[in-house]
Amino acid sequence: MSGARAPGRRASARRASSAPATATRRWGSHELRPGWARRLVAAAAPDPGELVLDLGAGRGALTLPLTERRSRVVAVELHPGRAERLRQRVPPGVTVLEDDVLGFPLPGRPFRVVSNPPYAVAAALVRRLTAPGTALSAAHLVLPRWQVNRYLARPPRGFTAEVGPHVPASAFRPPPRHESAVLVLRAVPGRNRRRPRTRRR
Repeated sequence: MSGARAPGRRASARRASSAPATATRRWGSHELRPGWARRLVAAAAPDPGELVLDLGAGRGALTLPLTERRSRVVAVELHPGRAERLRQRVPPGVTVLEDDVLGFPLPGRPFRVVSNPPYAVAAALVRRLTAPGTALSAAHLVLPRWQVNRYLARPPRGFTAEVGPHVPASAFRPPPRHESAVLVLRAVPGRNRRRPRTRRR
């Protein structure tokens, strides 16, 4: 949580240098430029007080604009150094978790996601967010355009899928190899309701 004591810089550096290759792939390295980050947060338009998760938050490109909308923000970042620096930048009331986006406990209450996740774990993250019983109400995810097209053709069960803003490679630093876009997922009302049992005659 935001009030927890962050690990020291030397400890963070040692953990980063000794991390396995699979972990470094999950850290990601394509940060949105500030102008694009604000544009995408404005497109997502979270409400004040709404619980919003920034998964793979990095240095806070999306986290900081989200806090300006007075949303209840939880930022999750696996890289120790980035998580430590983000804790120092966010205002009081923002929670920064140094954790894996594929392993931390998801909220049990309704929540939204506005995120630029590491592309290496994007498919697994979508599966987790949309699994049966999820409390996810909507998600705005920056993904490679080819991956967005796949979800448009076949949305996760219980969700609708649409394409949001196009995000060119120049919107990131450093730029990725592929063009990107925002995948917008919205929960279908009543998706978690159990079907009534039919009585056998």
